[in-house]
Amino acid sequence: MSIPVIKETMTLANARAMAADAPGFLLGTARRAGPVFRAGVGPLTLTVVAEPEALQQVLQKQAKTWGRGTAVDAIRPLLGNGLPLSDPPLWLTQRRTMQPSFHRAHGPGWVHSMRDVTAASLSALASGQELVTRQLMMTIARDVIVRAMFSQSLGADTRAFDDAFHEVEAYVSTSMVPGKLPLWVPTPQHLRFKRATTFLHRHIQQVIEERRRLEQPPADLLTLLVQARDPETGEAMSDPQLRDEVMNIFFAGHETTANLMTWAVYLLSQHPAVLERAEAEVRAVLGDRTPEPEDLPKLTWLGSIIRETLRLYPPAWLFARQSFDTQQLQGEAIAKGQVVLVVPYITHRFPSLWKDPDTFDPSRFEKDQSTDAAAWKYAYLPFGAGPHVCIGNHFALLEAATVLAMLMQRGRLEVLRPHEVRAKMGATLFVGNGLPARFVAR
Repeated sequence: MSIPVIKETMTLANARAMAADAPGFLLGTARRAGPVFRAGVGPLTLTVVAEPEALQQVLQKQAKTWGRGTAVDAIRPLLGNGLPLSDPPLWLTQRRTMQPSFHRAHGPGWVHSMRDVTAASLSALASGQELVTRQLMMTIARDVIVRAMFSQSLGADTRAFDDAFHEVEAYVSTSMVPGKLPLWVPTPQHLRFKRATTFLHRHIQQVIEERRRLEQPPADLLTLLVQARDPETGEAMSDPQLRDEVMNIFFAGHETTANLMTWAVYLLSQHPAVLERAEAEVRAVLGDRTPEPEDLPKLTWLGSIIRETLRLYPPAWLFARQSFDTQQLQGEAIAKGQVVLVVPYITHRFPSLWKDPDTFDPSRFEKDQSTDAAAWKYAYLPFGAGPHVCIGNHFALLEAATVLAMLMQRGRLEVLRPHEVRAKMGATLFVGNGLPARFVAR
């Protein structure tokens, strides 16, 4: 079976559709052509992979012949050779070295940081106050990762960091646009991105140097990474590699979770019965006290809501893989060096894999009611799959459950102008208007 080639009138028309609504364009094309297809988009031809068997081939069975390669060059100046961007042999060394730092045994300490940060942010909200949900969640997630990683806060004035992240996000959100000028071209956006990257790199390097000088460092994620050793060679990470890893955790670890929580607020606002059941569960399990680590597994309905949110709006909605060898995919030759796009957003919404795929239905993830979800895990991959599955997935799930539960204890976010909500393509899949809302205290 060959891969369908979709031209659909003009490649320029496809480019405009991609720029206007990339998730909608790719999903609509897949539903017409099938979950593996090629489409002309401006000067490029995209090869899209979203079918479980093909995904397993690329992400697991033949993972050694598929990697990041040059597909991530646009963001390498920011994230360097961190785990999400590296290939073997460096990737294997780093995964071995870092895996113990993300063991579930560290979960209780993470939850304590998460609830302290969340309590401080939510206590500052006044009933009736209007806010931008994504901004609130980005602030919480940023402060959580800072507390968990560095055992500190950024201080009272975070504007420099917020500005830097804004510039980084603006650049990354346009990095996959067909015809994008290379970074060496000194456009105003490129210059702002370079300044922001330099600022973030410099700050993280200073923190690393200070940490190495401490005789009794705090027991946080940075200390774990500083002390981590490759179990096979006994070697520690160099400062440049450690900086890259911290940068990846810092950037990806707060934006993805913030978007997950923002989408959850939106979906719950549109499904009051689901929200009421979640609030009742939180009252039954927690009452008025802050959550303990052992409480979170008991919030099973909230866990189903989070998983269903990840199905409909996976933050890592699209990522690239490059072929290191000429090989076959779906019966067609893939040339060495060819890039394919893996699109969980399509897989999660494909009618042959999911019943009512566009419907928000957390019950599909309940233990006894999951028959409508495909049993094969490659139909659901919000954190990727195979050996390169996201190392921080447990951290993200704990954070989302902690923050959403504490929000439900204190009140609700009533979404303003829900009809304006659109999914936008950036480094992650985010709510285009930020989701304006009004906080109503309980």
